[in-house]
Amino acid sequence: MTNRKSKILISAASGKVGQHVLTQLAQKGISARAGVHREDKAAALRKTGADAVVLDFESIASISAAFKGIDTLFLVTPGSPEQARYEEKLLAEATKVGVKHLVKMSGKIAERDTVGFSVWNRAAEKRIKESGIPYTILRGNYFMQNLFGSAAQIKQGAFTTGPAAKRIALIDTRDIAATAVAVLTEQGHAGKTYDLNGPELLDGYAQAVVLSKVLGRTVEYLDVTAEAFVEQLKRIGLPPWMVEAFGVAVAAPEIPGDQSSATTEGILRRKPGTLEQFVKDYKAAFQG
Repeated sequence: MTNRKSKILISAASGKVGQHVLTQLAQKGISARAGVHREDKAAALRKTGADAVVLDFESIASISAAFKGIDTLFLVTPGSPEQARYEEKLLAEATKVGVKHLVKMSGKIAERDTVGFSVWNRAAEKRIKESGIPYTILRGNYFMQNLFGSAAQIKQGAFTTGPAAKRIALIDTRDIAATAVAVLTEQGHAGKTYDLNGPELLDGYAQAVVLSKVLGRTVEYLDVTAEAFVEQLKRIGLPPWMVEAFGVAVAAPEIPGDQSSATTEGILRRKPGTLEQFVKDYKAAFQG
């Protein structure tokens, strides 16, 4: 259990999940250090009273400085071919300084796919389990916040993220952060791996219905094949490793495994937020 005198390092505190972990810990009066990759971001956080440092994953000196006085780690790194190398360095420093609890942000598809994010997260999970550090692994489903990447399309009235039929229990990263905060600050989570899902199974058409309702105008979902979606990703210039990773994920007819939100509800002691609430909260991002 983390007490108010413990010191938590958030390794990517400006990311989709990390930013909310930082905010929610502060709301509980729990000390945390925000690791960010640029000095301007660190400076902006310091102005809010946060303990913020530049955490350069390529610099051992930077990593060592960030870990000074740390006993708990919320481990999250950007998805990339360098992810395994970055996390290996952070894990080595965590072992060196005697971190007492490590919470790893992973992905729901970590056990299944053979490319990209799945491989990197699966390898990281294995290293963490072998490290001897008490750990908890959070495997998040598809983030609602990923819809920000389709905002320009949604503003024009139609969007796609691949074949329409796939049903996904989208989850708000604010709820993932809330589960992380619970795991970081409560007892009984060591050695556990949690699948985190949202409260609704929504296919593409159902997502469009929600957007239409909240925005007060028609938003359509464009049903495209996985192959066509991959070609679209290539056209917009995504790197080959990302195209491959997304391509494999999109091609699967369903997200594997249980998509019940029961685990999320059990940790949060409430239901996670719906897509409708998410769109209401971020309505301005999708307005035409």
